[in-house]
Amino acid sequence: MATLVALQGPDKGRTLKTTDDVVLIGRGSAQVPLTDQTVSRRHAEMERKEAGWFIRDLGSANGTFVNGVRLRNPIRLKHGDQIRVGSTLLVYAGDEKVQQLVGGSIPTDLVSLDAGSLNVDASIISSIPSSEDSIVMAAPEMQYAVRAWKVLTDLSAAIGSMLDTEELLIRVMDIIFDEVPVDHAVIFVYDDAAREMLPEVVRYRHRPRDDGGGPPPIITSRTILQHVMQTRSGVLSSNAVTDERFRSGKSVQNLGMRSVICAPIVARDQILGVIHLDSPVQNHTYNDLELRMLTAIGYQTGLAIENARLVQAQVQRERLAAAGETVAYLSHYIKNILQGMRSGADIIERGLGRRELPLTEQGWRIVAKNLDKSYNLMLNMLAFSKEREPKLEFLQVNRIVEEAVALAQKPADDAKVVLLTDLADDLPPVPLDYDGIHQVVLNLVTNAIDAVRPEVGVINVRTRFEADQRRVAIVVADNGPGVPADQMLKIFEPFHSTKGHGGTGLGLAVSKKIVEELGGRIVLRNLPEGGAEFSVNLPITRGEKERSGDTMGPSAG
Repeated sequence: MATLVALQGPDKGRTLKTTDDVVLIGRGSAQVPLTDQTVSRRHAEMERKEAGWFIRDLGSANGTFVNGVRLRNPIRLKHGDQIRVGSTLLVYAGDEKVQQLVGGSIPTDLVSLDAGSLNVDASIISSIPSSEDSIVMAAPEMQYAVRAWKVLTDLSAAIGSMLDTEELLIRVMDIIFDEVPVDHAVIFVYDDAAREMLPEVVRYRHRPRDDGGGPPPIITSRTILQHVMQTRSGVLSSNAVTDERFRSGKSVQNLGMRSVICAPIVARDQILGVIHLDSPVQNHTYNDLELRMLTAIGYQTGLAIENARLVQAQVQRERLAAAGETVAYLSHYIKNILQGMRSGADIIERGLGRRELPLTEQGWRIVAKNLDKSYNLMLNMLAFSKEREPKLEFLQVNRIVEEAVALAQKPADDAKVVLLTDLADDLPPVPLDYDGIHQVVLNLVTNAIDAVRPEVGVINVRTRFEADQRRVAIVVADNGPGVPADQMLKIFEPFHSTKGHGGTGLGLAVSKKIVEELGGRIVLRNLPEGGAEFSVNLPITRGEKERSGDTMGPSAG
C-alpha cells in the first residue's frame, strides 16, 4: 500500500492511501483526488514495479516536482520524497511493509544497550576513523563503486535541501535502506540534557506482526557504542566471533547471530550521534567496504546537521534583528499617534474649561483622526503578521469600492483634496474576501491623500472589466509627485515608508499580500502627466491566478 500525506494546499492534512498498482494523481483521480484548481485533471501517475513505486508526469501544465526537481523521466520514489503538483505538496510515506519510529514515538525500552548482560556482547572486527579522509574511498570493485557513488550523490542532494535534523536523519535512513542490506537500523543522537545517546530514528526492514505488544526490541552493545563515541571511528563487529556456541558448530541461524556496523555522526571535533545497523549473518555479513561507506555517510551527516544548526542560529539572529527593526518603526508611528491624541485632548480640555464648543469640536476631530490611524494600524498589523485563508464569496467590486471611498471622503475633505470615482457598469461578480479588498482600497486611497498637495490634489478611483484578460481592475491614481525611481522596487517591502515617521510602511506590503492571496496582482506605474497609479488586478474565476511578474509596471513617462 502506497501512502501520500498532503502537507500544503487545499487538501492539507489528508492522508491518501491506495492498493492499486497504477495510481492517477489529479483532480480527476478516483484514487488520489485533489481539489487544488492548479492541478491538472490527469497530472501525474504512480506505478508499482518490482523495484518499488515510480512516478511520472503526464504532460501537466505546471509540471510535477520531486524534492524540488522537475520530472523529465519516471523516477523511483523513496520514503519521505516530497512531490509538488500545482500548489499542493505531498509526501510519499512509502510502503507499509517497512516500519519506522521517530523521535517521541520511540518507546523507551525499544532499543536495549545492555547487550552484555544477555550474553550477546560483540567484538570488533574492523575499525575506520571518521574524518575528511573517510569520504575519499579507494577504488573498489565496480559494483561497489557504483553503489558508493549513488549513496554520496543522494546524500548530497538531501544535504542541499536544508532539511531540519529530524527530516535529514529520516532521509539518511532512506538512503541506507536503499543501498545497504539491513534488518534493523537505529540513528542515535546525543542529548545534552540527558548526557547520553538517545534513539532518534528506528526502522525495521519488515513490519513485525501486530500481536498487540509492539515491535520487538533492538539489542545492541553499549561497549561498541562507547568505543565509537570515544574513538570517533566506525566499527564492524559481530556477536558470533567470540561466542563458544558458534565455535561448537551450532547453527548460526538457530542462535540468531548478527553482523553489526556502527558509524559516528561527527561534526568537526564533536560527536553528534551514531548510526547502528544490524543484519542476521545468515542473510548478510558486513565487510570493510560497507564500513567505509557508512563511515562516510556518518561524517557527511554530521556536517549537514552542524550546517543546519548554524543556519538556524543565523535565522534566529535575523529574526531578532527584524523584530528590533519592527519595534523601532512602530514605536515612532505610535508615538506620533499618541502625541496627536494628547494634543487633541489638551484642546478639548481647554474648550470645555472655556465652554467654547468650536474649540472642543476642533480637539475632538484631532482625537478622532488619530483613533482612525490606530484602528488602521491594528488592521494592517493583523493582516501582515499571520497567514490567512480568504473568505471567498462572489461580490460586486463597485459596492466595496464605494464603501471604502465613503470612509476616505472625510479625510480627503480635511486635507482639501478632490476624491473622484469612475466605476464601470459591466463588472461581473468576483470571488473576493470583502474585508481584505476593502482594506486594500482604503490603504491605496489613504496613501494617495497623503501623497498629493492640498488645494490642488486630485485622486481618481476607477474600476473596469478586462474581458480578454478575464479580470477586474481597481485603479487608484493621483496627481502627486509620483514614486521616485529608486523607490519603485522597495515600496512594497514591509516597513519601507516614503512618509518618514509619518507612516508605518505596512499599508502597501499588506495590500500586496491580500491581493496575492486572492490570486491577483498589484501593479504600480508613474503617469506621464505626473502622479502614481496603482492597479489591483483580480481574476474573475476562483482558482485562476494573475500571471506572475513584477509589481512595478512600465512607466508611462
